[in-house]
Amino acid sequence: MEDMIGCKIKLGTWLESFIDWITFGNGKYYAYIVAVKWLGYESCGCDERKDWLDNLTCKKKNNE
Repeated sequence: MEDMIGCKIKLGTWLESFIDWITFGNGKYYAYIVAVKWLGYESCGCDERKDWLDNLTCKKKNNE
């Protein structure tokens, strides 16, 4: 029962959905422009950040 409760809210997934809603589905595009074009990074790090935030709230994902 605890495993089911631990994975109800994935913070990274929720945040990505919220940003996509605000930017009309262009969140990753804007992040790419800012990070790669303006700041010179290799990538925006969106997927890595999403996974990291999901792991904060969903402990079951760590065991898989």
